[in-house]
Amino acid sequence: MPLGEPEPSRAPSAGPVPVPVPGPVPGQGLPRGGRGAEWEAAFRASSHDQRGDGRGDGPEGGHGGGHGDRPGERAGDGNDAFFKHAPAEEKPDEVRARRRRAALVSVTLVAALTLAGGILYFGPRMFGTGDGGGGTVAQVTTSITPMTPTTLTTAPPTPTPTAVTPTPVTPTPTGTPAEVEQAAVPVLGKQDGKSLKGHTKGVQTLSAVRTGDKTWLVTGGQDGRVRLWDLAGHKSLATMRGHSEEVYAVACVMMGKTPMAVSGGYDGSVRLWNLKTRKGKVLGWHGDAVYAVALTKVKGRYVAVTGDANGYLKFWDLSKRKATGKMIRAHRKPVNWLSATHIGDRAVAVSASEDETLRLWDMSSRKQYGKTYKGHTKGVYSVALAKVDGKTVVASGGKDGKIRLWDAKSGKTIGTMSGHKKIVYSLSFGTMSDRTVLLSGGTDGTIRLWDPETRKALGKPVKAHKSGVYAVGIVPMDKGVAVVSAGKDKLVRLWKSADDATGS
Repeated sequence: MPLGEPEPSRAPSAGPVPVPVPGPVPGQGLPRGGRGAEWEAAFRASSHDQRGDGRGDGPEGGHGGGHGDRPGERAGDGNDAFFKHAPAEEKPDEVRARRRRAALVSVTLVAALTLAGGILYFGPRMFGTGDGGGGTVAQVTTSITPMTPTTLTTAPPTPTPTAVTPTPVTPTPTGTPAEVEQAAVPVLGKQDGKSLKGHTKGVQTLSAVRTGDKTWLVTGGQDGRVRLWDLAGHKSLATMRGHSEEVYAVACVMMGKTPMAVSGGYDGSVRLWNLKTRKGKVLGWHGDAVYAVALTKVKGRYVAVTGDANGYLKFWDLSKRKATGKMIRAHRKPVNWLSATHIGDRAVAVSASEDETLRLWDMSSRKQYGKTYKGHTKGVYSVALAKVDGKTVVASGGKDGKIRLWDAKSGKTIGTMSGHKKIVYSLSFGTMSDRTVLLSGGTDGTIRLWDPETRKALGKPVKAHKSGVYAVGIVPMDKGVAVVSAGKDKLVRLWKSADDATGS
């Protein structure tokens, strides 16, 4: 303590003094810890003011309250030198006055140090420069790009005692979701133009073909008719008759310069149509209703495959206009849908059946390729194939209301999607906004768009038909694509697609 003589009662010591000393050594205090019975006797003989009153003004002094007479500080080494040399004659008023002065000086010193520290710390931040005890503090410049509504908060840099040329900092704004730019995501929009009317009963199937600068749509209905439409012009081109009962399946292809279509119906017949002349020919027959048809090129020749209510598949050489090979028993229950594509150089078809399974077929050997796909808990009604992220993916939909995605080679499920309340009756892959998407239609009357990579819905479902949706397609056009649906309400409808900037 800088005021007056050193007080033995305030100076701490590391331990007891090994050699007795008759009096205090100038500048050095006496030990304060551990006092035995002699300490207690001397303590009781001292005055009340020397004892302290429990508020910090006893012989141990101190600035904090409550330290004066704690018994825990009086046990120990039997050293009573503290009381032998205590100034017993000092008056209480003088002790209090001296301690008040010491407290005032201490408080003033602490306040001065705090103020000086604050000036050293905050001065450079307030004025850009400062004096750090004789050193030079570099001027800090922060370059901030003007922003609206977002407020950017940056922590001030700590000044260093050496000159530094700081690099301007351009902060990255943290915007609200509306301000963050996201990739465009395709969604289904409103109906595009008027509905296509002509069928007198529900429309079961559809397929499209590009001829010249036109896109033609072919539909088959429960009225037994195959109809041809100009898709861009929203008008009917022809009605083709041949089937005696419902037409359940149709698939289109360009053979050279001639647009052709293959159809299958409840009468068991398979027919080939020339869409230019609007004339058809019977390729052959199944023993039961034909529910599905698909086609692709096999070793340079177009081959169609059809499936029937007994679970059989039949293959047709379209160039020769006749069946090729024998019928094969693919499933023990009806074949509800077929889709065809290539995996590498291999032409394959996938069959979806009421027996809750799917099977992949080599169209050249007409044998099953790989394992049976198992996962649906009820009959499978729809199937589609596409390349997704470089791999061939199979999509299937069924009576369980689920859409399942499969690895075409391994037959393993890679994901599921849910949303439809009833049967997922039709599926179609396509490209929208430079991404592969999957379109689905169900007997709940809705059509839905999906991202097969994330397995999430894109936008909201669209109530497309008053009753069930039986067929859907994503059809390439001159500008973009046309989203097409057909249903139990006898109508064919086109839908606009839009880019939703906030995604879904």
